Amino acid sequence: MVSQLLGPGLTRAVEILVAADGLVVSTPVYKAGPSGLFTSFFQILDNDLLIGKPVVLAATAGSSRHALVIDAQMRPLFAYLRTLVAPTSIFAASEDWSSSELGSRIDRAAFELVLLVESGFAGKIKDESWQSYQHGYGSAGGTELGIDLDTDLMRLATGGSRVDRG
Repeated sequence: MVSQLLGPGLTRAVEILVAADGLVVSTPVYKAGPSGLFTSFFQILDNDLLIGKPVVLAATAGSSRHALVIDAQMRPLFAYLRTLVAPTSIFAASEDWSSSELGSRIDRAAFELVLLVESGFAGKIKDESWQSYQHGYGSAGGTELGIDLDTDLMRLATGGSRVDRG
C-alpha cells in the first residue's frame, strides 16, 4: 500500500472505476463491518480518483442487526474519497430477499444514481472547480504539473548542481 505499485489486475480495476459514470459498491458484512477485501481495495485508491463520482452504497448480512454498517462505516469512507453518495442505500439481510420493500429500495437508489449521473456533477467538478480541491503530490489531481522542476533549487534538492547561466 505504501509504494502504490499495483499489479495488472488491480490497475485494470482502477481503470474501470475511473471510466465509470457512476458506481454501485456492495459488500457482505463480516464481524460487524465491511469485508476486509472491500475496505482494502478502496483504501489503496488515490484520494483524488473518485472526486464527485456518483455512488450507491449497498451491503448484505445474515441479520438486520448490521443495517447501520452502511451509514456508520461505508458512508464515511466514501465521504473521505469525496464521492457523491446517493441518499438511498441498499441493505439486505436474509429476511429481505423475498420482500417487495427490497425491490422498492433498489429502484429508488437506481433512480437517484441515474439523476446524479445525468446531472453531470462529476464532470463539472473536474472542469470547473478541480483546482479548488486539495490534492497530494503525484495524485490523480495532477497539480504537480504546475511546479517548475527545472529550477536551481529543484536541481539542488535532487542532488544536482546549479546551472551557470553566465
